[in-house]
Amino acid sequence: MSLAADLCDRIVSRREDALKANAGPWPRTQPVPSDLSDCTRAMVLSVSHWRDRPPFEPFLKARFNRGTLVEDAIKRELRDLGITVREERQAFEVKDRQGRVILRGRLDGFLEDGRSSVPLECKSVDPNVFRTLKTLEDFSRYWYARRWPLQLQCYLYGENLPEGILLLDDCLGHWRPFVVPIDFEMLERIVSQCEQTVEHLAAKTLPDFHPDALVCRRCWCFNRVCFPPVEQQGLTALDDPDFERKLDRRGELVPFRKEYDALDDEIKERMRGKDGVVVGGWLIQGKETMTQRKAQEAKTVVGWRTTITKLEATDGD
Repeated sequence: MSLAADLCDRIVSRREDALKANAGPWPRTQPVPSDLSDCTRAMVLSVSHWRDRPPFEPFLKARFNRGTLVEDAIKRELRDLGITVREERQAFEVKDRQGRVILRGRLDGFLEDGRSSVPLECKSVDPNVFRTLKTLEDFSRYWYARRWPLQLQCYLYGENLPEGILLLDDCLGHWRPFVVPIDFEMLERIVSQCEQTVEHLAAKTLPDFHPDALVCRRCWCFNRVCFPPVEQQGLTALDDPDFERKLDRRGELVPFRKEYDALDDEIKERMRGKDGVVVGGWLIQGKETMTQRKAQEAKTVVGWRTTITKLEATDGD
């Protein structure tokens, strides 16, 4: 192996090890802003079953790390523009009417002008997503982005402030700041949901399953610590032992198919340009092919994509 190839392998291996370190999960006794969800059950499980939450995958941890670097770059540039940035990562708490802490979090920072402070939340997004986020309402189009205005609402409530700024960066240096005014109707829903979460945690109970199967399937809890009934997932249960055996056999063969595909590609690439080769008991022949395609009118093709997933064995909720 060449020195360059060896260095490439070391870079990849060591970076992956570094990204796996401190990738969670982390304990908590109350919800945090990133736990805010359409599903109260998921919020309860995020606290009560935090150990079962999988650590972040290296590629996602790398994305988070890059987001932190972008946030730091934003603050440096804001200072260069003559804007005062205070970044003390101030902790805040949200309490209910009984004085119980129902949410804890930290603020990214504040912008100041000598008279007052405005809370600042920085987020970096994919350039394609950035282009679609032009109003606060647009954030609801993405399940992960819809939480960001909610998080800032919690900061405003916790600090008793009238408005904040959510500043987006597309990772290419383009910015888009949003004024986020305090929304008491939205806060009422957030506080109510956090209250329910804390009450279920104290009683060691769980709320009902979320009625939307799509929300369930993209949740970390799904089929890990939360097992909605089949009919709740918008699915139909089939009692077909023969079909089940075929699916089981298909699952057993998947690793071999992957190995076959890899070897097939390697062999064909090695034999490219060779008319005929005999290797042991194998005859390999090849020939050049040419395909002429006629221009076709644009048309809509209706297809159907099927995905098959092995469900984990469970003992129930």
